[in-house]
Amino acid sequence: MTKLLSRINWFVILIPVLVGGPFLIIGLSEVYKTAQTINAFAATRGTVVDNVWQAFAEGGAAYTPVIEFQTADGQTVRFTDGIGTYPPEYEAGAQVNVLYDPQDVHHARLNSWKRIWFGPTLITSIGVLPILVGIGLVWLMSSKNDL
Repeated sequence: MTKLLSRINWFVILIPVLVGGPFLIIGLSEVYKTAQTINAFAATRGTVVDNVWQAFAEGGAAYTPVIEFQTADGQTVRFTDGIGTYPPEYEAGAQVNVLYDPQDVHHARLNSWKRIWFGPTLITSIGVLPILVGIGLVWLMSSKNDL
């Protein structure tokens, strides 16, 4: 009977690891790449100068902010952020944080938690959750057997 419970414990942990493991690995890889990008990019403040209505191939549409900022050497750069929202998330004239690549100043993005860290955090969480559930189930099963 103990051998059967031992096998069940392994399956209870193995299945969540197989389900969550790939998400965890991809999520942690994205966290690492995001951290490297933040370390390599320069930070500055920019101004939202417009919100452009963009239609997407999938049929949806959203407002994407157009941001203008100055680099450390005084060059003025204008870019359209890659993430759109409906209604517009930022009003024209709003001051925003910007990250840009000093080697290619047109490679820039808004610097907010939602735009930088939400994706990597979500993918990592999707990986961790089933693993934690599996560990919790093994712990419950083992404590039940001790009774």
